[in-house]
Amino acid sequence: MRKPVLLVDDNVMFLDSARDVLEGEGYAVITAQSGEEALGLIRGQDFSAVLMDIKMAGINGVETFVQMKQIKPDVRVIMCTAHIVEDLIRLAESEGAFAILKKPVKIEILLDVMERALKPALP
Repeated sequence: MRKPVLLVDDNVMFLDSARDVLEGEGYAVITAQSGEEALGLIRGQDFSAVLMDIKMAGINGVETFVQMKQIKPDVRVIMCTAHIVEDLIRLAESEGAFAILKKPVKIEILLDVMERALKPALP
């Protein structure tokens, strides 16, 4: 059985709809509404993948991703954003984000990227 997927976004409507889609496809989903909450969760649990918004109140998604990698170096994080934040997008790419999706995220694209993120890394 797969480990759960962590969804991180300060937009509750996005969290709810993404959770509904992923749970409908058989994923176990845990949500967090801030980077701080996500870091607390990742310290205590393993996740198959993380889907996280780039622009959030408090610490942004890229800062959260950098800190997550210090806790769990192999964490696979898919970043998403509705904003044009080129500097944060470039930083996320340079830090090794698995993918960066633009909101609104099409369901087919989300499911495809999630499946690819869950495949074992090739040596």
